[in-house]
Amino acid sequence: MTVDPPAVPERRLIRHADVRSVLADPRFLVPAAPAARPGMGMAWLRGAVSRFSNGAEHGRRRARVTGMLGALDPVRLRREAFERTGAELAGGARVDVMARIARRVPVGVLATRLGVPEDRREEVVAAVTAMAAAYHLPPASGAAPAGDAAVGVLAAALGDGERPEPGLLAAVAGALIQACDATAGLVGNTLVAVARLPSGLPSGLPSGLSADLSARWPVEALLAETLRWDPPVRLTRRVAAEDATAGGVRVPAGAVLLLDLAAANRDPDVFPDPDRFDPGRFLPGCFDPGRFEPGGGGGGPLGFGSGIRPCPGERTALALTAGVVEATLAHRLAGPPNPHEQISYEPSPNLRIPARLYLEGAATTEGPR
Repeated sequence: MTVDPPAVPERRLIRHADVRSVLADPRFLVPAAPAARPGMGMAWLRGAVSRFSNGAEHGRRRARVTGMLGALDPVRLRREAFERTGAELAGGARVDVMARIARRVPVGVLATRLGVPEDRREEVVAAVTAMAAAYHLPPASGAAPAGDAAVGVLAAALGDGERPEPGLLAAVAGALIQACDATAGLVGNTLVAVARLPSGLPSGLPSGLSADLSARWPVEALLAETLRWDPPVRLTRRVAAEDATAGGVRVPAGAVLLLDLAAANRDPDVFPDPDRFDPGRFLPGCFDPGRFEPGGGGGGPLGFGSGIRPCPGERTALALTAGVVEATLAHRLAGPPNPHEQISYEPSPNLRIPARLYLEGAATTEGPR
């Protein structure tokens, strides 16, 4: 998923069509990081990943990540995420899903599939969480030194005592960071939305999560609607490389555009009744297939980007998230019990991630479908 720090923009775009147009226009670039510095800290990493690069260099780096993730079996990723989530929830004790599962399970599953030894899994999960906090500029207060050290932890785990090839380290680190905070937000926001369905939809379901949801809506529809209705990534930026237009307005070279993904995802021109959470809008036959394509290429949610550089990890992120969410549906959200009570969120200018989210009440599950 694409994550950017906000900037003071010359123009904020909120219409779905305008945001998609900019994301598809090669004249608008991502804010690039300086070239990779010597060493192996966060400054080096930002300059080495595909995320903060443009042009031919971005294409080369992206191809490596795409090939690496494309070799993974999404069915296996989903099942492993399901099983590890179920193990965390076994016994029915109250569990903070954000602290124990939302980052730890997806990052851990992906890390082992990308070459991290199982016995270093938890160490690497902690390292990736630290890197994610320091990945974007400006980093969270105090995050930079921890992020620098964390890059070394991942390098040691991947290299088995030897320094790994820098391109491999950058590709794996970038993929794991992208699977960390934004995926945690998608997990948490989906669970909050599902728990509150009775007040948002006349579904007739009891309060809390319900395994019966999988019969009414597949997990894929729940995730798609959460990406639209309450996306974990709210904003992204582009910089005009030359004079252009956006949203019908002239944009001079060097101008920064702030693309409001959350607002675009509630554009009534694309999504009727946009403020209502309704996974049914993504069921087959309930939407025009030409307006919803993987990666946000049509009229779908824009959380994974669109156009020239959609997130290369979309398939991986959705498989991991689906496994986690599916394993939680037989459990009860321990609070807040109704939409009038507040859930606290992590402090972030452009990410929406519940700070704490407690589940309790275990039930036997058969496995991901």
